[in-house]
Parts: sequence; structure tokens; C-alpha cells
Amino acid sequence: MQTATDNDSLAQESGDTASRNVKSNYYYACQIDDSAHFLKMSYALRYQVYCEERGFLREENYPDKLESDIFDRYSIHFGVFDAAENLAATARLVQKSVIGLPLYQHCTLFGQESELFGANNQIAEVSRLSVSRRYRRRRGEGFYGLVEATTPYKGVERRSGENAVFALYRSIYQTSKRSGITHWLAAIEKSLLRLLTRYGFPFRPIGPEVDYFGPVTPHVLVLEEFDAVILESRIPELKEFLVGLEPEFHPRPPNL
Repeated sequence: MQTATDNDSLAQESGDTASRNVKSNYYYACQIDDSAHFLKMSYALRYQVYCEERGFLREENYPDKLESDIFDRYSIHFGVFDAAENLAATARLVQKSVIGLPLYQHCTLFGQESELFGANNQIAEVSRLSVSRRYRRRRGEGFYGLVEATTPYKGVERRSGENAVFALYRSIYQTSKRSGITHWLAAIEKSLLRLLTRYGFPFRPIGPEVDYFGPVTPHVLVLEEFDAVILESRIPELKEFLVGLEPEFHPRPPNL
């Protein structure tokens, strides 16, 4: 998963609606599949990272400057916007389909990873994480816009208790709970993994490192394990993941 460069200000939607807003004092995250305008902004941000900024894809293959692929038709798309309605970050949650998942096409899994193929598992892949450059390396933030654990929040972001990527994962989590998704797959760079681990995300490696849009390692996160981390309350920020989530989807202690 990679970050992105600057994105233009978000214009008014002209009647389109975005679903499932997750709001804070500074950022709000939402599913954007119901908004053709928001989707276009997402694809433009992805083009900036994969083509212009990091050169993973050839610019000439995307003359409209919008990066999209065959997995988008099987994905739930998310956007994170700031108070001025600028697109700060985007990602997609790719669901299993007849064409499989992107990670399976690019990564090799360890032989013992039979858990992923359980009959009751609902697997989805967090993919195309992109963060606008203006939201990175500011106020102590790391490359992915996540605040380092040793760096205090400042200003309005301290009051909101979150940042762009945190808001994005929060929206993905809530959608996953509503959709019955049990496992996340993700191909993760080391720098992002360090920060996600500090925030308590229990990703674990399921295969060797590969060169897939840069050096990444395939990981899995079991939603039940993440639920347990949230319930522990040792990372106060994770309480935000339950704000706006219907009570029937809240994690329950094991003894209940």
C-alpha cells in the first residue's frame, strides 16, 4: 500500500450522495461508490501515486489520468475528506470474486496458511491505499499520514483524536463489520506496518516479501482479533472505531 501526491480541492457533488459517513472534527470518511464524482477523485489520487509519484505504473496507459483496474468492479471504495472538502486519502476493499484477489496474483503464501480457506471465512483485501502528499510529513506524521506513537497530536487533530489514514481504516472496519467480513488481506510496506502495529492492528505475515509495487509482505488481519484489541482499551484512539457503528455490530467480550 502506498501514498499519493497532492489532490485538487473537492468540488460540490451535483446531486451524488456518499454513504456511511464517519465524521470527526477534522476528517470524515465515507464509502464513495454511490458518487461518480468521488470515485473519479479517488482514481485521480491513485494515478498520482502509482504513475506520477512512484512510477509503479506507466503514465501513458492512463491518458485520462485516472488509475483503475478490473478489481474495482468488485470493490468497496472509500474516501477521507478534510474540513475544507479536500480528498485526503482513499482506499478500496476488494471482495472475493471469480477473478480472485490482487494479493493472490502477486504474492506467495506460506504453506501452513490454511486458515484463509475456511468455509465460514469472508476474505477481503485492503488495497490501493493512497494519501495526498499535503497530509504527510506534517506535525510529526510519518510517510503514510499516521501519527507516530511517540509524537503528540497538535491543534485540531489532537482534539479529533485521529488522522487521515486512521479515519480511513475506521470506515473500512465499520463496513467490514456490517458486511460480515472476517479477514483482511493486505500487501504492506515495512514503514506502514510499524505504524499500524503501534496502533494495535494485529496484522501478521502470511508469506515472504515480494516486489509488488515496491517491497511488500502479504499480511492477514483477523477481525475477531482486532475486536479483542479494541475491547482491551489499551489504545484509547481505537474507541473511535465504534462511534457511529450500530450496536449489533459492536464486538462483544468473550464471556458474553
